[in-house]
Amino acid sequence: MKPLFIVAILCFSVSSMALELEVPEIGGQILLDYLSISRDSSYNGSGKFVAASNRFRVRKATLEISGTAGELIRYEASFGISSCQGSGTIMALKEAGIRVMPFGDDRIILGMGMFHVRRGFELGEDCGNTLTTEKPMFKKVISPVCHPLGALLETDINLGTIGGIEGQIAYANGNSGTLNEEHDANFALFYRLPVEGLAIGGFYNDLALEMNPELEGYEDASRYGFGLDYEANGIAVRTEIVHVKGVLPGMRPQGCSVTGENVENICMFAEAGYSFDTGSEAIPSTTPYINYQSWDRWSNADSGDYEFSWITGGVKTCIGSPDTYITLDYRIPAATPDGLNEDASVLTARFGLVY
Repeated sequence: MKPLFIVAILCFSVSSMALELEVPEIGGQILLDYLSISRDSSYNGSGKFVAASNRFRVRKATLEISGTAGELIRYEASFGISSCQGSGTIMALKEAGIRVMPFGDDRIILGMGMFHVRRGFELGEDCGNTLTTEKPMFKKVISPVCHPLGALLETDINLGTIGGIEGQIAYANGNSGTLNEEHDANFALFYRLPVEGLAIGGFYNDLALEMNPELEGYEDASRYGFGLDYEANGIAVRTEIVHVKGVLPGMRPQGCSVTGENVENICMFAEAGYSFDTGSEAIPSTTPYINYQSWDRWSNADSGDYEFSWITGGVKTCIGSPDTYITLDYRIPAATPDGLNEDASVLTARFGLVY
């Protein structure tokens, strides 16, 4: 790790002189959680029923660097730890990329690196920026790799009085981290309506995954979804529905009798929150919210019920500034198919700091 760090410093120094790098912006997030789980079992990020217990955890702790090199180049990098990527307490590179703006603005952007792929509104968010403390239960079945390494084309076009369009095309390594017979190709398009804070849009994701070890090579999989997002005047509303075709072997539901490439899922969530301005310097705002999510883990089954659902309620309270907050978040199972394991109820108490 040390030689790589030295090489990075040397490259940064040389490029600073060659490309006239401006002083980078440095920031980051720290998210510290206490989890209280109602019984000994819960679902992990892949939708697998596992043993769990009450615990403290570092949900995320990152150092983020971003800046420009001249008028046409942006760069960014994020280092740290995060529980969702399984890095535990090991420091790792989370995101890194270079973006080139041929016209000097956001109309067209070409990039390469480890980026957030925009598989809809919710999964395109950075961890810690969502309304609830965690993204939906089905996040990993939609996005097996959170920050894949690849190339992208982005566009942001202002249409004046009729709104604007944002788009992203990404082509990245597959689940094993290579392009050998694998790929992760994503196409996303969002329309900002001529109403403050309102947008609609969707995505299509074409993948090749190893879903059936008995077959040679990789199998085709896909995801597509559509949603609505509104955030203005203290109101936050978001809803999305996603269809999944093909899952990794470990993501098949309990009792599933077919191989992963033949499994389909229907995933849906809806949430709303309202931010109250308290007028107090000590507690400037508080935001109660509610979230409902449904995950049919074998939607194309000939018979049987595989649809799980959860309800989450919580409140986020800022302390001293919007960048420091405490969140209490409680998720309970709303429906569990007969004969299948019921998820635990989970209370999350989070202390968050954005710097």
